[in-house]
This record gives sequence, C-alpha cells and structure tokens, in this order.
Amino acid sequence: MRRANPRKLLRTMILAVLVLGAVIVLPRCLAWHLSEQRLVIPSSVSLPKAALPFVTEAGSAQVEVSGGPVLYAHNPNIERPIASTTKIMTAYLVLHTRSMPLQRVVTITPVEVNNDRRGILKSDSEVPLAVGQRVTVEDLLWALMLPSADDSAWVLARTMSGNPNTFVALMNRTAQELGMRRTHYVDPDGVNHQGYSTARDLLKLTTVAMKNAEFRHLVGTAQHTTASFGTLLNLNQLLGHYPGAIGVKTGWTPWAGSCLVFADQRELHHRSVTLYGVVLGEPSFNPMFSDVRRLLNTAFSLPYQPLATARSVVARQTVGGFGAPKVLTFSVKSSLGAFATGGHADIQWQWFSKTSWTKGEVVGRCRVTQTGWQSDGPWVSIVADQSYKVPWWGGF
Repeated sequence: MRRANPRKLLRTMILAVLVLGAVIVLPRCLAWHLSEQRLVIPSSVSLPKAALPFVTEAGSAQVEVSGGPVLYAHNPNIERPIASTTKIMTAYLVLHTRSMPLQRVVTITPVEVNNDRRGILKSDSEVPLAVGQRVTVEDLLWALMLPSADDSAWVLARTMSGNPNTFVALMNRTAQELGMRRTHYVDPDGVNHQGYSTARDLLKLTTVAMKNAEFRHLVGTAQHTTASFGTLLNLNQLLGHYPGAIGVKTGWTPWAGSCLVFADQRELHHRSVTLYGVVLGEPSFNPMFSDVRRLLNTAFSLPYQPLATARSVVARQTVGGFGAPKVLTFSVKSSLGAFATGGHADIQWQWFSKTSWTKGEVVGRCRVTQTGWQSDGPWVSIVADQSYKVPWWGGF
C-alpha cells in the first residue's frame, strides 16, 4: 500500500482551511454594501395632523400649501360674487395665450371711455382712459392688476377676442378645463354680481397662473411706473408690509364684499414653503388684511415633526472579517423632519458607492416625502462617523 506524502497532505489541509474560510468570510464581506445599512429610524412614519386655531371674518376661505395639503377651509365651495379677483383669469388668459405681444399698442375707442357695462352702474375703479389714447398691452395689465382698473379689463378683452362676449366665453371654457366646476364668468372685471366662483375654485386658477413668471411679477409688485398712466400702486396691502408676501389680487363690490387672493413664501426648516389662500365676503376692505395676516401667522405656525436631529445616528452596519466584528455608524449632517399634516412621511435613501472613507465624509443622503405633498423635502447629507476601508477581499 502506498504511503501518503506528508507534505502533500499538509498542503491539502491548508487549502481546505482556506477554502472553508473563504466560504465563511467572503460571502459576508462581498454581500456588504452601503445600500444595505441597518436603519435606526424607520423608513415610514405616521404623522399627526395639527389642529391649527384658524379664525376669519370671511364668509368663505381656504388656505393651502402649494403642492401640498389644505390647512384650512371655511365654506370653500359656496358660490358667491368674487369682484375683481375675476381679473386673475383676465390677466392669465392675456399672458397664457400669447396672442397679444406685451408691447402691442392699443388705441382706445369710445366704447371703453363711455364705460359700456350693459346697464351695470359703475362704482369701480378706472385708470382712466381717453378716446384715441395709445396704450401698450403691458401697461393695460399693470393698470388691471395694481389699481384694479376695470376699463383696462374691457380693453384687453376687446383687443384679444374682438368683443367681450367672445372673451368671456373663453374665460368660462378655461375655467372648466382647470376643473373650476363652480365658477361662471359674465364679464372680464367682476363688477357684475351675476358672475360667481368659490374659494376652492379660485385657488385652482391661482396656483396655475402663478406658474407664469410674468404673472407672478405683475401681482407681486407693490408699485410700478408706466409710460401711459404714471406710477400705479397695488391695492394689496400685504406687499411690502408682511414678510414673504408675493401677491395676488384684491376685490370689492357691494355684492361680493371685500375679497383677497393671497400668496406668501417662507423658508421653514430648510424648506421653501408657499402658501396660497382666499377670503371672500369680508365685511370691510382694510380690516380684511389684518384678518389675512392672522390666517397666515397661524398657517406658518404649522408644527414640525422631527424624525432625526442633526448629527444623530440614522444607520448602523456591522462589518467583519478575520478579526472581531466592527460596528460602523452613519449620521445625518442636519435635522430631518416633516410637517404635522397627517398621513405618512416616507424617507428616501441614497447611498454612494464607496470602498473607503474618512470620518465626517459624506457617504449618502436622504430626504422626506409626505402624503399629500407634491414636492419633496430637501436632501440631507449622511456622513460616516468612523474612517473605514473595505478590505480587498470584500470589494464591490
């Protein structure tokens, strides 16, 4: 019988140990990736819904986050006259359709000067206009939206569509396309109280109109000097007097009462938040702005639900090899949280592909998405709490 070679047997035993070690160690090393962290905070959190103490004198009102939830609604679907907030649609159509260049010159006819309102008594604002006066479309828009000139509304309607009836039909068709099911226009200026809308419908229009940069500039300007009418002042008393106010339109008639569509933008917890709101049927004009300030103050006090404080550990990973296991931790560079508007907050994780890093180095990021919010929270960097280098046998 042939004797086994001791050296060969030893080599075989060593090889077997190495293979066994590879079977035990390498899969563990090779399986570890930054994307496989053990999360300390949950990926989904149920949010409370804050009961904010809103108070208003308006007959109907609504306040909402742009791209987010409705924070307050008071009779939001009641159909009522909306006065000069009608002009939001008028300006939107002129700017949106692009059928009239802003520098187009319009010659004023006796129709506008004689204030042809189909029997409606005039108790509203004018620039005023004069027969034969030559005015640009841009100046007419400034007059329409700052001092709320009704005669400008009729000139724009006639110039764009040939006659007011055609323009009003376009207003109503556009309202239906935007889902404004409880809105009906009868004029381009809102003087006739037979026209109506709701707080909710007006916000549907406003959020679309405010996507137009020219419209935002128009309604967010407190004072503007024109070639045709001199210096015009915006009737919106929030502009320049309330932090973050960016528009949009006032209104008043005896039938509608005082009305305001408003917008405000602030930075809250490293997140840009825009609020839109409407009040209709306020008892009087000047006190309406104090009422709206209270609504905005309440809305911007929306509680913030912290999910992780700055420098807190959000993930851990145990790594091993031939030696004892080692626990690596990863922290968020700044706080991570969501607003208390109910629903869920889900955390999105992104880990960068790395084979080594130093303490404090950014190795990933995360952000919050919330139920009912179209926009996501800002990305928050994730940093390594320890320096580490993945061994060559555990590479990616």
